[in-house]
Amino acid sequence: MNLTKRFPAWKASMASLLLLATIGCGTPQQAAPASTGTQTDKKEESKVAQGIELGKNGPISIDFWHIQATIYGDAIKEMVAAFNKEYEGKIIVKEVFQGSYDDLNKKVRASLQGGGLPAVAMSYESDTLEYMKADKIVALDDYINDPVNGLKKAELDDIMPGVLARQRIPEYNGKTMSWPHGNSSMGVYYNIDLLKKAGYEKPAATWQEFEKMALDITEKTGVPALVMGNANNGGTFRTWLRTYGIDPINLDQSGVNYDNPQALELAGIIKNLVDKKAILFAQDTEQEFTNGRAAMEIGTTARTSSKLDLVKDKFKWGITLIPQGKSGSKVTELYGGNQVLFKTTPEKQLAGWLFMKYFAESKAQSIYAAKTGYFPATLSAQNTDLLKKNYTDNPQKKQAFDEVFPYARIDVSSAARNKMDTAVGEALQAMSAGKLSPADALKKAQADSTKALKEFK
Repeated sequence: MNLTKRFPAWKASMASLLLLATIGCGTPQQAAPASTGTQTDKKEESKVAQGIELGKNGPISIDFWHIQATIYGDAIKEMVAAFNKEYEGKIIVKEVFQGSYDDLNKKVRASLQGGGLPAVAMSYESDTLEYMKADKIVALDDYINDPVNGLKKAELDDIMPGVLARQRIPEYNGKTMSWPHGNSSMGVYYNIDLLKKAGYEKPAATWQEFEKMALDITEKTGVPALVMGNANNGGTFRTWLRTYGIDPINLDQSGVNYDNPQALELAGIIKNLVDKKAILFAQDTEQEFTNGRAAMEIGTTARTSSKLDLVKDKFKWGITLIPQGKSGSKVTELYGGNQVLFKTTPEKQLAGWLFMKYFAESKAQSIYAAKTGYFPATLSAQNTDLLKKNYTDNPQKKQAFDEVFPYARIDVSSAARNKMDTAVGEALQAMSAGKLSPADALKKAQADSTKALKEFK
């Protein structure tokens, strides 16, 4: 979190969990020849565009709300500009930066009540469930299946395994409620020079080995082995616990599982490393890692581009899979926002869908992947000259694609997940500060996250 044909075993093992789909690239507003099984020239007509002629009375203007700034925002601007050029005279997309995911969600929630919704916005599954409950977003299946503006069956194999699974989670009741935006996963960045100084080549494969390795690095180099955020790490702990084969949130959302022997082992490792000063807490973990003040940083692979820009030639570095708690299986978190289509007008909804579809196609995705550390949504994006050169010039991005992304899995989606993560993170903060033992911290995490889940039932 390889997804190409080089990883047939992994792809097969995911088949029961992940959905494959395609990105359509049909020209809008033009009827596409349909295969009817007979020798006719009959053309099918669009159902979602019935009675709509984009551009007839001037271009349709729509807003796209997102959370991406810096190089990520630059990628968005380039992709939007390319779309507007292709649909000149028909559609104008205005991209609007809305701050963090929390900021974006708050603004959408306000618009749910007072009006002013955008046509399209970035959204995590928990947000999508909220908007779905409010009956404010459009199920995309009619657009996906449209004979003119939808997805072509021949392109089915172009989509990466796992990407569309996030758009069709069980809680969506069999509907496609969102569309791919960007994909990344949790990996561990490592300073090769510091690791070698302590006698290691790469981060340890298991958490038990990682504990010993982190203590060695800290002792032999005088630099903390791992930097972690000083805010809430509940979501991080949830992912780390999944490496033990534990689903912290029950699949049927009937309860949570944070008070167990595996969680206690992991919490004990964290507490020991904190006490031995092998873990450094910082507000900006990337700055600590890229300036050589920490040997490792665990975080999203989407930051590989910024790492390349910040590290430059200060030291050699790489990125690989996070340590695992359970032998025989590998897992990490699948990240990345999706996009949702809000209920507005038929014209704006069609324009919004065409933008969403365009955004997830290979041309746009290769731009996005090259400029950022996100993985492309389509297999064919890897074969574009742009991305092939980018991966050759930036081997860490290819390393992330090869060593991390194949093991990325979506977690159980719940509207309560953010609140549960906060509850768990607060318990871990109390543990790190010495106010709670690991066992007591987990009991608190279990009780508080259970309460949070019940509030969203």
